[in-house]
Amino acid sequence: MAVVRNAIVACAVALLLGACASSGTSRLVPVGEVRSGKLVLTSEMEWTRATSNRSQLWTIDGELLNMLYLVHTVKEGDYIFLGQRESKRRPDAPYYHKGMREDELRDLVSDGLLSAGFIGVSPSNLRPASFGTHSGLRFDLDLQTGEGLQYQGLVAMFEHDKGLALAIFIAPREYYFPRDSAKVSRMLDTLRLER
Repeated sequence: MAVVRNAIVACAVALLLGACASSGTSRLVPVGEVRSGKLVLTSEMEWTRATSNRSQLWTIDGELLNMLYLVHTVKEGDYIFLGQRESKRRPDAPYYHKGMREDELRDLVSDGLLSAGFIGVSPSNLRPASFGTHSGLRFDLDLQTGEGLQYQGLVAMFEHDKGLALAIFIAPREYYFPRDSAKVSRMLDTLRLER
């Protein structure tokens, strides 16, 4: 029963992140340099991906076990995980605005994950990073589902002329995050925007 509930929570989180509402089909992401919309990165592992217009969800073993969420452009006034826009009725949700401070961007992702159904979201190790010609930031995450499944994550993000580029890797603290985090971290170091 707990496995079913965890699967439902994971699908709900994926839906809230905008990944299940994909217009594309699942495809293999090969090892090497790969495009995700306007984002380019180099992967040491094969992934399966589902695509939508502005985001992609990549996984190796299934969304419950690891997911990499990539958005090439969160536009001004967009909900951090897309799907809705800022309005007078909802001015306080996690919406992106150009020129936010690093701590505000970190909190924007944390608040978005809380809105997506995770609890105990705790960011740490906020640090500057370079992504091609763009300056951005990286940070780490500890979080869990309402059922108590413990996750860890890595976040990379940077602003560009059209908005915010975002990459979030999340996997269970046991086995999957330790297995893949070093490779994913190196992969996020290669993240850049191409026209």
